[in-house]
Amino acid sequence: MVGGHETGNETYVRGLVDGFSELDGGFELFVYHVGSGWTATARNSHFRRLAGGSAWIRLAADLPMRTVRDGLDVLHTTYTIPLWARCPTVVTVHDISFAFHPEWFSARDLRVLSRSVPWSIRRAARVITVSETSRAQIIERYGVAPQKIVCVPCAPGPAAAPLDDDAARDLVSKRGLNLDRPYVLAVGNLQPRKNLERLVEAVVNLVSAGVDVELVVVGPTHYRAADVFAAARKAEDRVRFTGYLSDRELAAFYRCAAVFAFPSLFEGFGIPPLEAMAHQVPVACSNTGALVEVCGDAAEYFDPYDVEAITAALHTVLTDSGRRAELIRAGQARLREFTWRRSAEMTLAVYREAAGSG
Repeated sequence: MVGGHETGNETYVRGLVDGFSELDGGFELFVYHVGSGWTATARNSHFRRLAGGSAWIRLAADLPMRTVRDGLDVLHTTYTIPLWARCPTVVTVHDISFAFHPEWFSARDLRVLSRSVPWSIRRAARVITVSETSRAQIIERYGVAPQKIVCVPCAPGPAAAPLDDDAARDLVSKRGLNLDRPYVLAVGNLQPRKNLERLVEAVVNLVSAGVDVELVVVGPTHYRAADVFAAARKAEDRVRFTGYLSDRELAAFYRCAAVFAFPSLFEGFGIPPLEAMAHQVPVACSNTGALVEVCGDAAEYFDPYDVEAITAALHTVLTDSGRRAELIRAGQARLREFTWRRSAEMTLAVYREAAGSG
């Protein structure tokens, strides 16, 4: 998952490895990756490069053989487990939105997810998901025994790292953004589930109402990204797309934002709002999926299907200084609930259960 611009999935894997590095001994971790772009200094950890080629080769041959060669007690993957393994497997399924909203996915992705994820859930010794919302949906949809699936929350990613104002402004300016005008920041893949077209409409409404603001969208193109670009053309010069950013650049864009908007129609967790909170940026987000579970009282919520509701929430956060300060304070408190060390501790407990089940 690392190095392929996998956004939330990549943040999850890197965060877990960082969390494991903070734990005492008693375990040994092998981290399998593709390419040579990712290494980390992590106690008890060994980084092993997998063969290139398709994911199916890795799942059918490379990873299974590693379970033999490295004498693994447990193998942990995301969404799909290998076709065979000499040890028990653990699979993380962040969400099963594909099962409820197939229209959000390409035909290829839908075909792969619909076949591989239920199969992996049935075959794995344990299933991890990242919110109680997703856990309940997986149990109900696939009839999973409740004791087999465990909720292990995520935490902010590397883009939450502190960055001073001058460095942040310099990085954002180098990307061609005029910081004399405040901006609403959105982060995520350009795909239907992220609901960016309605966010564009809401920003256009704000401008029409006399609020001098623009929208900055950070993230790689994905399925039906053209729909977002088409909506943005109606907003004239008020929408900017940056594409994928490095962690440091993303931190800068958070730091300089007037408000962070997360209008997703569904999220299994939602890491970006926590990253925005880390930079003391007020958050306005959807009241769907796991977002209320994650953000608690530290967000201005809206119905993501209602453009007027999105507009009103953004207007409140942009113009009401008291509400902004309240959200920033609540965000700082909320952040203390989520650390990768805690996530790694909970995940290690799942590994031990899985190893015992074998």
